[in-house]
Amino acid sequence: MSSYSSAYLNTRLSIFASNLLGFSNLADLLELDLEQIFNRVKLLTGHSYSVDAKDAGRIENQLASTALNDFQLLIRPFSGRERRFFYYAVHWFELVNLKVLIRGKFTRTDNSIIQNQLVDLGNFADLPLKKLLDTADPHEMLRMLDTTAYAGIVRQARHVFEQQGNDLFLLDATIDRSFFINLKQRLLALDNQDSTQVNRVMGVLLDRFNLLWLLRYRFSYHLSPAKSYYLLTASGKNLHSALLMRLAKMDSVDEVLSALPESLRLKLSGLKSISEIETALEYLTLSIAGKALASNNLVSRCFSYIIIREAETRFLQALIKGKQLGFDDDLIKQAVTGV
Repeated sequence: MSSYSSAYLNTRLSIFASNLLGFSNLADLLELDLEQIFNRVKLLTGHSYSVDAKDAGRIENQLASTALNDFQLLIRPFSGRERRFFYYAVHWFELVNLKVLIRGKFTRTDNSIIQNQLVDLGNFADLPLKKLLDTADPHEMLRMLDTTAYAGIVRQARHVFEQQGNDLFLLDATIDRSFFINLKQRLLALDNQDSTQVNRVMGVLLDRFNLLWLLRYRFSYHLSPAKSYYLLTASGKNLHSALLMRLAKMDSVDEVLSALPESLRLKLSGLKSISEIETALEYLTLSIAGKALASNNLVSRCFSYIIIREAETRFLQALIKGKQLGFDDDLIKQAVTGV
């Protein structure tokens, strides 16, 4: 990358970082009505959103569109391995559509309902959504998915989905598992300095998902230790394969938490429910990503921005949809902040 491109990207990243919502503002937004939320978000981020009562799906497209436009500007100066890594990372957004399609077809949901749940990803879209929607049955859709970039992910998701009683959480987790394994492979192809910096953020992200999935597999779904371990993704920063295998054999959430490395154990101390642990892990990931966003490594900064912006998009969607549908404020708060 040229020195001009680096300078441009550093400046662009600083501007984007200054326009992040900041999760400390979420509690304040909870107290506002929709119009006030949109005004405050525009003031804080510079992004304009609106909702139409007749089209409940529009806000997802607006949120995704503004985020993806920013990602496109950030990725453009990169080439080669870095560009491929980022384009794959951004396809985290398209996994939402993949999950909606598979769930919808297997549960025989009406196409109009499935369509309303899909997000328009513009130039980042790889899935032929219209053709997939028009398939006659789930198996035809799966055969078509086998011709896309998600063929390997789909085959594994289908196997788990059918073997474990068509459970939707297991479907989602299996899709995410395969995605992160492939993303980690692309990370390892980066230059040593870049891969080392990015791996600090990726490692925390993988720890988060592996620990959460392990707890759910063992204590919500009561899967065997071997099955629970098999369904985990690539190892992360603190939770390596040998430790994950040992944790999978434990008999309670408290026992698992007590056996974690000290740095992680202290951050989760006193938490009892898996939902509380999930929230704590997410905010830990965002904290690490925030520090990396302020570093001097461009690849790490861009990756961290994608992670933080994805979370901001997801939290805003939960807040706006909750207000739009008239949900109780306590329920919206739990969906947005986990508290």
